[in-house]
Amino acid sequence: MFFQKFQRFMYGRYGTDAFSFFLLGLGLVLTLLAGLFFRPLVLLADLLYLYAIFRLFSRNIPARQKELSAFLRVWGPVKGWFSFQKRRFSERKLYRYFKCPNCKQALRAPRGRGKIEVTCQKCHKVFITKT
Repeated sequence: MFFQKFQRFMYGRYGTDAFSFFLLGLGLVLTLLAGLFFRPLVLLADLLYLYAIFRLFSRNIPARQKELSAFLRVWGPVKGWFSFQKRRFSERKLYRYFKCPNCKQALRAPRGRGKIEVTCQKCHKVFITKT
């Protein structure tokens, strides 16, 4: 019964998204840092919590979607860089990563092949590198 009432209450409201979860996570980190180092950070964390709750119950869906797309434009490259570093670390024994000297595109080659001739897929420059 409570769940159905809450569903009716939330109808037409924005709900949660990646930006809201980011705000909640950042608020949690600031709360932990405030407990350890600098007490006034709690106020900033509380403001982040309130803004996340405001976004959750907001009925202005186009504005919230605009905020989300702005956040994703910034967060997408950051997340991509971290996922690339994770993949690079997990494959460090199988592949050697290097950059094209012409266009700086990240490339990889199997380890243990000695000197090889590599053709960049982006700019088609041919160069020799050691794996």
